[in-house]
Amino acid sequence: MSSGFLSNQLTNRQQQLDLQIRRLKLPEKQRIYCLKGCANCCALVVNCSFPEAAAVAQTLSTEQCMQVTDRAFEIRRLATRCDSLLEFLRNYRATIGSCPLLDATERSCSVYPARPLTCRALLSTRPSAWCGIDLATLHPLEKDAFLSSLDPELVSFPTHYLAAPQELASTCESALVALMQEQQGWGLSGNFIYQVWLELEHQISAKLATSGFDLIAYLETQQLLVPFLLQVRTGR
Repeated sequence: MSSGFLSNQLTNRQQQLDLQIRRLKLPEKQRIYCLKGCANCCALVVNCSFPEAAAVAQTLSTEQCMQVTDRAFEIRRLATRCDSLLEFLRNYRATIGSCPLLDATERSCSVYPARPLTCRALLSTRPSAWCGIDLATLHPLEKDAFLSSLDPELVSFPTHYLAAPQELASTCESALVALMQEQQGWGLSGNFIYQVWLELEHQISAKLATSGFDLIAYLETQQLLVPFLLQVRTGR
């Protein structure tokens, strides 16, 4: 598999998504509230394809690499303690906190041009405070009022995030994984920070160029296939 080919495919899909977002036409009185510095969404679980994570890994400073490594071990510890994906997702924000690539001073993404498709597609139709709220903690009446205010045809109900960009991002991510499957016989995706660390620590991209490299065997041997953090799709 050519890493250059995948890189070009990733760039094309990033541009495709960014263009759709710029062309979005919202209903009257509807707006996007995302602004530099709001950052509440940066504490959510982010999944992406491996090519996206590898592209980010190439941009990091030494300090950022250390921050990613520390956070990857925290994420791994949480995952190994959880019995289900739902439990992992519920505990992620409270246990893990904000993305280690969030600039602490400006409260903005330090890898913004290379950020994953999932991050690009998360556009809020409500003020940023709502992006930091766990609906399960709301009073039932407050929760019902919030849900009834949403347009199910516009958002990914029951969230307040626009649906169309997320659908395209998911399609683009699946296409990248499918390209890996077509070339290698498997495709890799999963937790964004864990995969960035995987590339930094294990140089997966370089190993892919090695004839006969078996990703699944390598991940299993190195005990890297942690529940909820990596998904490997096999078969061409």
